[in-house]
Amino acid sequence: MPKASIKSSSLDKNSSPASAALVGTIAAPASSVFAYYTSALSAQGFKAVPGDNVGGTKSKDFVRANGETANISVVEEAGVSTFTVGANVAAGSLK
Repeated sequence: MPKASIKSSSLDKNSSPASAALVGTIAAPASSVFAYYTSALSAQGFKAVPGDNVGGTKSKDFVRANGETANISVVEEAGVSTFTVGANVAAGSLK
């Protein structure tokens, strides 16, 4: 997400499925983070599944063919959103 500060990231191409995760912060509301990443994931063929929360955390799950999954979760505090974007996909899908 433009203007986000990346706090950590990970990538495991050797697992099946491969997994990737990113943790970042941005001075923007959670709704902006969800809108940006929903658009980015949708452009890659992911479809949102019903539900927007897990417990008290704002979270959105996505699925794609062959059981590939992605998730966005966001905690917003004092105008800053801390977000995690994770995906479990076929190794050939990683970019």
